[in-house]
Amino acid sequence: MQTLFQDLRYALRQLRHSPAFTLTAVITLALGIGANTAIFTLVHAVLLQSLPVANPGQLYKLGDRYNCCVMGSLQGQDWAMFSYRFYLQAREHTPAFEELAAAQTNRHGLSVRVAGENSPAELFGGELVSGNYFSTFGLRPAAGRLLTSTDDSAAATPVAVMSYRTWQRRYGADESLIGKALIVNGNPVTLIGVAPPGFFGERLESDPPDFWLPLSYEPTLDGQGGLLNQPLAFLYVIGRLKPGPQPAQVQAQLTAELRSYLATPGNVYSALGDISKKIPKQEIHLAPGGSGFQQMKYTYEKGLYLLMSASAVLLIIACANLANLLLARSTGSRSRIALQLAMGASRRRIIAAQLTESVLLACLGGAAGLLLAFYGTKAMLLIAFRGAEFVPISASPSIPVLGFTFVVALLTGIAFGAGPAWLASRSDPAEALRGTNRATRDRSALPQKSLVVLQAGLSLALLCIAGLLMQSLRNLQNQDYGFQRQGRLVLRIDPQAAGYTPERLMPLYRKIEDRFSSLPGVASESLSIYAPQQHDSWGESVYFPGKPKPDDNSSWWDRVSAHYFESIATPIVQGRGFNEQDTATSQKVAIVNEAFVRRFLLNQDPIGQHFGMDFQANANDFTIVGVAKDAKYRNAEEPATPMFFVPLEQPITYQNPDMSRLIAQSLYMHSIQLHVAADPDAMIPAVRRAFADIDPNLALLSIRSYADQVKIMNSDKALISRLSGVFGLLALLLASIGLYGVTAYRVARRTSEVGVRMALGATRTDILALVLQGAFAQVGLGLLIGIPLAIGAGKLLAHQLYGVSFFDPIIMAVAVGVLALCALLASILPAGRAASIEPIAALRTE
Repeated sequence: MQTLFQDLRYALRQLRHSPAFTLTAVITLALGIGANTAIFTLVHAVLLQSLPVANPGQLYKLGDRYNCCVMGSLQGQDWAMFSYRFYLQAREHTPAFEELAAAQTNRHGLSVRVAGENSPAELFGGELVSGNYFSTFGLRPAAGRLLTSTDDSAAATPVAVMSYRTWQRRYGADESLIGKALIVNGNPVTLIGVAPPGFFGERLESDPPDFWLPLSYEPTLDGQGGLLNQPLAFLYVIGRLKPGPQPAQVQAQLTAELRSYLATPGNVYSALGDISKKIPKQEIHLAPGGSGFQQMKYTYEKGLYLLMSASAVLLIIACANLANLLLARSTGSRSRIALQLAMGASRRRIIAAQLTESVLLACLGGAAGLLLAFYGTKAMLLIAFRGAEFVPISASPSIPVLGFTFVVALLTGIAFGAGPAWLASRSDPAEALRGTNRATRDRSALPQKSLVVLQAGLSLALLCIAGLLMQSLRNLQNQDYGFQRQGRLVLRIDPQAAGYTPERLMPLYRKIEDRFSSLPGVASESLSIYAPQQHDSWGESVYFPGKPKPDDNSSWWDRVSAHYFESIATPIVQGRGFNEQDTATSQKVAIVNEAFVRRFLLNQDPIGQHFGMDFQANANDFTIVGVAKDAKYRNAEEPATPMFFVPLEQPITYQNPDMSRLIAQSLYMHSIQLHVAADPDAMIPAVRRAFADIDPNLALLSIRSYADQVKIMNSDKALISRLSGVFGLLALLLASIGLYGVTAYRVARRTSEVGVRMALGATRTDILALVLQGAFAQVGLGLLIGIPLAIGAGKLLAHQLYGVSFFDPIIMAVAVGVLALCALLASILPAGRAASIEPIAALRTE
């Protein structure tokens, strides 16, 4: 310990005497370590961190993938969503679980106000969960009590639990609120407690629930009988295993329960036809549930691993830069080290002192990197979750993040300090004390040049990757989506949360259309269940009269108002669009897209064809009156999928009462589209005021331009593209600094050689060319390494690219050109300094 403290004092003294070197080293390390820490903060939160619950290692979830939101079809070999009936059956017949809880896959909009107060209702997010939800997670309330199984029954008084964040931010942690009645969607609900701080639910996602209500309350929220009495999958299921049972055994038991349930006559799956051959292929995978249902992992996993790799490469470049600085510095202090060796210091002692200085530098850089990581993480969250009000990921470093930063700093200090320390210890005391200054005897020349080559190669690879990803993002954002984004506003509403019943919906919609059509600056308006690129979709199977069922008869669909296609500027390429004559009493009609025609009506005239959805008995429900151009409603990276559209006022009737109740939900429009003549952002205040005139109890969930909506859908790609671009520029900057430092150092070391050359007749142009040739020789070797690296990395990233090949000659040429230009700028100053050396002064330096 005494030796360690001596080395620390010595290192601090050395760093204090070299402020320029110390500052450069700390900034370089802060960039490299800070980038890695920022990315790891997201990696830890999204991919590694467990839910803030008791003993998360005991939790297991049914299904190992993410899915949403209501399904009435078989799910194959990994069921992830389940009906309420199956949940009850599994809970009763699987004794291996201490508790088995359920949560609804989609969230509800809740209109909430405190009973007896005159303040207007506010809109919150709500989630329906089983009564044993909180006890399954082993949670204790921050105030009041949490839900219990007795709360989850039709006869129980409606109750709710509030999130701690909502209690703090919206209600000032008012404890008197506990036990009071809230008016939720027009119905009284008693607030019984507040969830513990930091708990955001069973899955990490932006804008987590503000309230949790028991599943028994679902029919009241639904207003149409609800999903509890229907054999439709709409629940996630997670449980806590008892000590002893093996997950594989429990998984086999659950799979057997599922197959038995599917074989029961009368469930919704029996309406799909003969499913007896498919039942043996239906399975439940029991997966560790400590991290919950990982929606964010599904979206961001590949991108985060890519960014982690890019930040690691940036750190390697920073280490190479620091190693070069230390090599140059140690060469300049060879006389001091030689004197230490001559006085009896061991080579081991010299190496230990040098490594202590390196590790100290790395720790200082890590400390500065934590500050950069904090603000970098904040910026990444803004990019990745654009449009979200709250994301339950903290930018502040947690204990694991601090530990990661310390380990990275320690390894970094050893990595860039080990080589220079070893070379310094190999100095010849006699030679160093004689003061020789010939470059030919410099042991550090080859390592320095090798590190510059490595930096150039890695920088080129990062630049090419950044170029590919940025071009991919541009292609994705600038493609033809099949609808117009400019001059459009999209509004989100939830009439059901405001207490509207199906009977009151049509007057509300007419009022909305009348109010916006009279608003100056609005060219057209429309309503729909959802609009393109809105994180929503409704899918059903389609049937045609007198035709066998296609191998793939799935299609997405939407309910829209008369001017929908005009509002979003999707052309009708054949037939007609909807109009005011398509009412509840007129012939049922539909408009299909081009992908629908290609899949189901190839080589046929689609106009006048009939089809229906869900059952063969409904195959004559709709008559096709128009074909719309393909538009990308869901994944912007994939071709448009088959879709059909039905008029807002035309109902769909079924003999099956369960399906009738489900389809009744399609009457609730959640999206309003406005075509505006002025700048959409400038129109937002006027649109808000107009909307407030329609119904003060109808809350506006969001309002944004359509261009912004598309950017939100591509936010994960934007995060990867922009950060890779930042990493590429930082790598280029560090490589340029490294090349400048090495070139300047080599020029200083070769002063006498330059004097001899000039004395023998070399011109200043010759000296300039000599220095530049040496610098570009290193960059050229870097290109030989970097080009294959870039091509190989592009192949690995091919699945993340859109509209661009993994090898793009233009991007490669631009990257090479930028690297060459930066190399020229980095070496031209030392080269000019060498060319200006006076021969007499140079010869006197020996």
